[in-house]
Formats: sequence, structure tokens, C-alpha cells
Amino acid sequence: MLVQGLSQTQELRQEQILAPQQIQSLEILLAPLLELQTKISQELETNPTLEQVSPGGEDLAGDVLSEAESVQKENSGEEDRQLDDDGVSDMLQLADSWHEHLPDWTSVRTTPEDAEKRQHFFDSLTVEQSLQEQLLEQLRLSEADGKMKRLAELIIGSIDDSGYLRSIMADLATVAEVGEREMRKALALVQSFDPPGIGAENLKDCLLLQLRRKGMGNSKLARLVADHLDDIASNKLPSVARKLGVSMAELNSLIEEMRSLNPYPGSAIAPNSPIFILPEVTVEEKDGDFSLKANNEHLPKLRISQLYLKLLDDPGTNAETREYIREKLLKSKALLKSISQRQSTITQIAEVILDSQHGFFSHGIEHMRPMTMQQVADKLGLHETTVSRAIANKYMQTPFGLFEFKFFFSSGYQSQDGENISSRGVMEKIKDLIAREDPRKPLSDLRLAKMLDEQGLRLARRTVAKYREEMGIPSSHLRKEYE
Repeated sequence: MLVQGLSQTQELRQEQILAPQQIQSLEILLAPLLELQTKISQELETNPTLEQVSPGGEDLAGDVLSEAESVQKENSGEEDRQLDDDGVSDMLQLADSWHEHLPDWTSVRTTPEDAEKRQHFFDSLTVEQSLQEQLLEQLRLSEADGKMKRLAELIIGSIDDSGYLRSIMADLATVAEVGEREMRKALALVQSFDPPGIGAENLKDCLLLQLRRKGMGNSKLARLVADHLDDIASNKLPSVARKLGVSMAELNSLIEEMRSLNPYPGSAIAPNSPIFILPEVTVEEKDGDFSLKANNEHLPKLRISQLYLKLLDDPGTNAETREYIREKLLKSKALLKSISQRQSTITQIAEVILDSQHGFFSHGIEHMRPMTMQQVADKLGLHETTVSRAIANKYMQTPFGLFEFKFFFSSGYQSQDGENISSRGVMEKIKDLIAREDPRKPLSDLRLAKMLDEQGLRLARRTVAKYREEMGIPSSHLRKEYE
């Protein structure tokens, strides 16, 4: 007989819960410079005990620092701190690297003329129209009737930033409660707008729309696009030449003309969204020696507010205000400490990279050595996950350009003469061999593997194919050029 009822059980379970300060420290370690600037700005807005010394947002030069040491000296004789129980007494004991004194910016004033110029500058800024907004503007100026404009608006709303229609016409007709034939009339109206090729349902239609706009709708090039686009993509050029009844030279000329068309017409007028990257460190070369510079000038100068320290010392400050100040001071201290640790960790990792990848900084990618995050972690006495978090979305400026930190980490191979070469170095060798090949007789993956073996690197054909594909290089069949 089954007995139903309530019962209580005890379960022993171990969990790791991160304190808010630990979570903040991880977030700051993970944040790239631009994101870190935002986090600091948000904290400055909500925490009055933290001050930015530089004037406004125009001058962010300098290290992240605190004038706390000088404040501590000024107040060392005062007795009514009562900070020990709250863990704030060590708040002023920050790293020695943050001991700089800062200039007094209180004398800086903005004149009415400066304010007027600044306002005129902001009033002069314009916002670039999106692709859809520009198409709607052309629709508004057209002579289409109200119903046709309504259908065209529905189509424009289904066009992506590259200029292609991403909805099925039958579905749009169902939504608009009209026939598909009428919907296609609205599509033809939109496709008559600029830029040419807009509103196409696929690449073939996009290219044909551009050719028709040029008056080349019945040309050989239009036939090539309409009937043989897939064969061209497969590099079956001799077969295409026979079907079109043209020579290889004429076919190559037609293909070159086709490449002048825009496969992404929307990109011509869609506003760009630039991605701004600030390098964490810069490697500089002078007389064959390399030095590392941390880009701390991109972070604002910070310090603990003397005003709130004095309020905390003032016997007349009520208990509620004291508790509020203590809480904010703890947050200020945690932020300064987290930023200090972040900068130190990233700089140390960069120094290990500079030391381990000296061949890269001297001669380029082909001379990169294999290196793992665990090796760096062992050298610095850190956990591998800490290294992984520290390098996430972080960049280094080098003599060869801007590189992501993780670019320097890769597995590798040992050549027959005992030299260690990273997988990126191997990829660069493959890329160089392909760049120097005869395009009429491109190198197969097997031939590339044999050529690398002759250079002392033994790789399987499938490994060569894998690296080639990772670099976005097509196979030898697709690389072959015909005369």
C-alpha cells in the first residue's frame, strides 16, 4: 500500500559564492579599455567619494591613481576614524605606483565664447540616414498611389542593410492581404530606387538589376550572370566559354566586368558602425631592442575625495551619513584596487609574450613560436583562467600592426632541425607558398605538404587543407586561372 505524505530531508552541498568585490574585479579584468572607461564613468556618477581629477572628458591622460597617501598624512593625528571594524582603515594603503600628485584644475574656467563654440559644434553634427530611411524618402517622392506606397513600405521594412529582401513574397502578400502579383509590382517599384540592385532576392537578381539599369539587360554579361553564375563559382570556365560561344580571353574579360558590380548594394548608403579599439599595450622598437609601454593614458586619473574623508572624521556627522560614506569608500577602494590589479596582470602577460615571441616582433608571423596560456600562467604564478580572462578582447600594438592578445597563443610543430614553430607560423608559410604559385598550375594540398617537408616541416595533407580553409583560401581547383 502506497503511503502519501510530507517529509523533510537534509542535503550537504558545497557551493562557491563570489562576493560583490570579486565579481567587480572579474568584470574589470574582462573589460577592454573602452568598456572600462564606461564602467569608471558610471561609478563616478554614483559614488561621490571617488573623484576624477582631469577636467571633463577631454583630458583622460595619466595613470589611474589616488592622492590617498597625502590625505592619510594630513589626517594621521586625528583619532575619530572608527574604520577598523569596517575594513576601511587600510583603504589608503594603495600600491606605490599610484602615489603621484596631481595639478589643481579648479582654476580652469569655460568662457561664454568657448561654450558657444562647443554648442555650435554639437548643433552641426548630423546623423547619417539608414538605408531604410533613404528608401522611404525615395518612396515619398515617387508618384505611386497610397496603396502601392503601403505595400512598398512593407517591402522596404524587409530589406536588410546589405540591400537584399529577406522575406518571402508570398508571406508579404498574405500579411498585406493582396495577391502576390500585386506585391511584385510594389517590389519592382522599390527595385527602381537607388542604389541599383536594391531589393533583390538573391545575388543573381542583384547583378541583373544593376545590368538592366545600365541598359545591358540583353548583353553577353547578362547571359553569363543569368545562366552560368554557379559554374563560374565552381571555376568551370572552359565549359562556360563553350556554352557561351566565346574565347577564354573574352570570358575572362566578362568576368572582370562582372566583378565591378556591387554584390552588396545596400552597403553603398547604409551607415557604417565603426569599431573602435584601444590597445592595452604598445611594443616599441629602437635600435633592435623592444620595450613595452602600458597605455594607461586612456584611463582617467582617480582619487579618494578629501571632502568625504573629512566628513567621516567630523564628530557632527550623523550615523546614517557615516554608514553611507563608509560603504562608498569601500567601493572606491575596491575599484582602485581592481584597476591596479588589472593593469598589472595585463602588463605582466604582455611582457611574457614579448619575451617568448621575440622572433615575431623581429621578423614577423612566420617566426612565431608555439605558446599556451598554461605556460604563461605557470611563469606568472596565476591560474590559466585568469590569463584567459585578462587577454579576452584585449589588443597589443606591435611594429607589424594591431593584434589581439590571443593571436600569440597557438599550438605548434617542431621542425627537423629542432626549431619550434607555431601553427600560425605554419599557416603563414602555406600562405606564402600559395602567393608565389603559378595560377595556371596551382599547388595542391599534397604538393604543399611536400614543399613544407622539404623545408623541414612534416605535415599531413589533411592538416595543410585544414589550415588553408581556416585562412579562407580556396582549393587548387578553384584557384586555377585559364587563358
